[in-house]
Amino acid sequence: MDSGYRYEDLEVGSVFVSPSRTITESDIIQFAGLTGDLNELHTSATFAQKTNFGQRIAHGMLILSMANGLYMRSGVFRTSVFLGVENWKSTKPVFIGDTITLRLTIADKRLTKSGDRAIIGMQYDVLNQAGETVASGLFRRMINVLSAE
Repeated sequence: MDSGYRYEDLEVGSVFVSPSRTITESDIIQFAGLTGDLNELHTSATFAQKTNFGQRIAHGMLILSMANGLYMRSGVFRTSVFLGVENWKSTKPVFIGDTITLRLTIADKRLTKSGDRAIIGMQYDVLNQAGETVASGLFRRMINVLSAE
């Protein structure tokens, strides 16, 4: 992984693309067990087959969590502090076997009052293997300005 970018290296509008990740049945079942979200749409092939989706879908929160992992694999920053997410939307279902990628766009940036840290707004667009947006939102992270963290 890259050592990360510095505040001054980033420009609003800069785009980064993560490595990809394929969604597995194990991902969905483990997430269901970890969170307690055992909705049959995620955990029962028989139930899901009778829905408009025709098969099990990944939890929206699983895709949000995976987007965070894809961000870490992108190498934009070595370390950062998660501050929040705004306007997260799941726009298309993600199925077992789909492969997702994160396209991250620097939406805004500003120094904190002390000047030793910065707040970075990053537009996350999670894309499937067909290039369709399946989820998106604006993540805010704080970085240390004094080093590439």
